[in-house]
Amino acid sequence: MKKCIYAILCFFITTGCGMKTQLDELTLALTVGLDEGKNGNLLIYSISPVFNKEAKNIYEVIRTVGMTPRDGRSKANAFASGKIVGGKAQNIIVSKTLAKKHDMFSYLDVFYRDPKNSTTANFIVFDGPLKDLMYVRLNDKPRLSVAIRDVILTAHVSKQTTKINMLDFRRLSLDRAQTSFAPILKVHKGDLIAGGIALFNEQRKYVGSLLQKESPYFAILKKNVKPATSLTFQTKKQKEYVSISVEHGDFSYKPSFRNGAFHFDVRMKLGVIVTESTTYIDMKKEKKKVEKWLAKEIQKQLESVVKKIQKYEVDPVGFGLYARAYEYKQFQKQKSWPKAFAKAKIDIHPTVEIISYGVLQ
Repeated sequence: MKKCIYAILCFFITTGCGMKTQLDELTLALTVGLDEGKNGNLLIYSISPVFNKEAKNIYEVIRTVGMTPRDGRSKANAFASGKIVGGKAQNIIVSKTLAKKHDMFSYLDVFYRDPKNSTTANFIVFDGPLKDLMYVRLNDKPRLSVAIRDVILTAHVSKQTTKINMLDFRRLSLDRAQTSFAPILKVHKGDLIAGGIALFNEQRKYVGSLLQKESPYFAILKKNVKPATSLTFQTKKQKEYVSISVEHGDFSYKPSFRNGAFHFDVRMKLGVIVTESTTYIDMKKEKKKVEKWLAKEIQKQLESVVKKIQKYEVDPVGFGLYARAYEYKQFQKQKSWPKAFAKAKIDIHPTVEIISYGVLQ
């Protein structure tokens, strides 16, 4: 009996060892980039770590030209240092030029269709030719793929941009009640900068963007105030500013349909902490006055963001979710929700409560 058990164990151990693959025999594509090439071809980039101790570089960039991402990967296998594996991808990046001209589903299909690929990778839009990103040298940062992931995450937490993975991008793109979006990345003076939000229409094409300074208000509209959202406002006097940290919020979105158009009554109660003040206003004595002023400033910025997305005929905030939930019959009658949303009337009424003035008071 013991000999039988020993033989079975030996079989499994030797079988497992025979099937294993060494890391230095693989090319793990941690970042995949797609850009528009000449004559309608596609430029496909991949960034992979190098595990060989004798190699000088810690990662390699492979560039191929193909008709589709799968075609490009097949060609890349001809000169890669190991078999290319895409299941560990952390970032899928497309250039703004490519995103403007084409339905993204045409180029992202392989990432969803092939079960070996990762759908949890970050989806990112790059502002500029992708070669500027792929061949940048970051001497003070880790491997490029890790640096890209970390920059996007840090900017997302601080509300300077957003964050979305491949699966969520597809889910939003297929939802009639909203449209998709993605973070924007660019290279400036040899460094990575994440800021702003790329907006996609119903056809999954890039149509415009929100600026970095507009990103925190986009987060507020999506009820995403945690971790705390930092905002800075200038008073009527020059060089006098007040900075606040939005700690929590209560939100109410009430849709209605009147006179052939949707109406949204948006109300929010924001609890804030004053984190900086270069003005001589006595915050405690003028609390009500300051709260009303802050609410008015926030209202202006939120209305500006809403008008901008209505201009582009997109709904990344998800107003359509409320219209579908509370005005289902009217929502179903709309051939295109983004076009209906562009004509909607949005009334935003924020109120602000100062819950702390900082440790100095």
